[in-house]
Amino acid sequence: MDEGQPIFVQLMEIVENDILTGVYRTDDLIVSTNQIAKLYSVNPTTAVKAVGKLADEGILYKKRGIGMCVAPGALDAIRARRRERFAHQTLRAVLDEAATLGIGTDELVAMLRAPQKGDDHD
Repeated sequence: MDEGQPIFVQLMEIVENDILTGVYRTDDLIVSTNQIAKLYSVNPTTAVKAVGKLADEGILYKKRGIGMCVAPGALDAIRARRRERFAHQTLRAVLDEAATLGIGTDELVAMLRAPQKGDDHD
């Protein structure tokens, strides 16, 4: 776990990543909060908070007597939110640093297109 971010937020991102990567699909049952707590060695209350927040955001829904499931539209909602965050935080930071270093648009695009060490696609 990352010290710079609340544990419940990190747990939320783990579940979201599992949805993004296809581990969980619409209407799939996710692991229980007790299993999450054991798997990541966190307080069960923290796991409950993470899953509850995902339910509040419409990413998960409760199937009575069974557990929490992936809500319809969850994948699109997560992607949209993460793309927005990427554009406004990650990409903004890259552009600001490029400007500080005197890297122009053409050079930056060339850097993005150049294969990176260990890259085996493109």
